[in-house]
Amino acid sequence: MSTKVKIIGLFSVIILGITGYLYFRYYFTYEQKNILLRKVDTITGQNLTVTVFGFDGRIIKRWINIKKISSGRIRENTGERNYTYFYTKDNKYVQIPDSVWYIAEEE
Repeated sequence: MSTKVKIIGLFSVIILGITGYLYFRYYFTYEQKNILLRKVDTITGQNLTVTVFGFDGRIIKRWINIKKISSGRIRENTGERNYTYFYTKDNKYVQIPDSVWYIAEEE
């Protein structure tokens, strides 16, 4: 390839990168950014171990190979509390209330 083609290609990649950055930065709402980032996390995945501890420090339950952990919100005036949830490798739903101590760590 000639030097001219390489320079034009590099310039095109730089312009495309800047355009993509500006579009993502200024034309996406906060919610759209979060949705996109969650989809990327789902594709790339994680490999976590979630361990729940009792108040005396002993291990109550441990799950391995968890791909994603999410959190629920408080709904005002309903008495509902925060919680954390995830799906096991067997696709079973697990919900942990905020009153329980747990650690999520990468394997």
